Amino acid sequence: MLLDKVAVVVQNNPLLTPSSATFFGGGWHGIAGPNGGGKSTLLKAIAGLLNHRGNISLQWPKGKGEVGYMPQLSPFDASLPITVSDFIRLHSDKQPVWQRYKTDPKIEAAIEKVSIQALLKKRIGTLSTGERQRVLLACALLNEPDMLLLDEPMAGVDKQGREQIIQLLQDFKNSGGTLIMIEHDWQIIQDCCDSLAWIDGGLKDHNAPSVVFEQLKSAHLSAFPSNVTELKHVS
Repeated sequence: MLLDKVAVVVQNNPLLTPSSATFFGGGWHGIAGPNGGGKSTLLKAIAGLLNHRGNISLQWPKGKGEVGYMPQLSPFDASLPITVSDFIRLHSDKQPVWQRYKTDPKIEAAIEKVSIQALLKKRIGTLSTGERQRVLLACALLNEPDMLLLDEPMAGVDKQGREQIIQLLQDFKNSGGTLIMIEHDWQIIQDCCDSLAWIDGGLKDHNAPSVVFEQLKSAHLSAFPSNVTELKHVS
């Protein structure tokens, strides 16, 4: 995927300055940066959810590909009268779930991948943060995408849940999929990502995670986590 001077301006307010980068297919690409720096704005522009300037081009190896998008976690109304099963179906069916309800192999496969069978009858608003993340990930996987766009998929997820999600995403990559993921945990970035884009108003650096780490460390940026002292090199 090629970004050519991609910028986002809303009501004359620049949310993302012109940024250019190449994310190679089949890679796991991380996006990091300070809060409010434009990370989610960039991801939404790639997903087609925000109007942007410049060009975003994708070349699929076999015809037209599919993109799955997992948004940033947002709160649900606990009184919302909809189950997890219905919530997932809303992301798949073209008709309301109360008008048509049938078994869908794609839905069954996504549910099994993220192991949320036990949650299906629960109301969406009663789920824990980690449970919601797994439901949102299942929705992103529904159309068997070639590319996944993930906005902090591990936020609020416990250690066991993170390990499960990381393994699922690693399997997705191993099958030829491409991932672009916003993440704040430097160890996850180092262990999983092939490249890291540092966004602070615009693209400031895009390289191997260890290289970006050293650049930030030498620059003494305030957004850089002071508790991280070393990133291991991964060959």
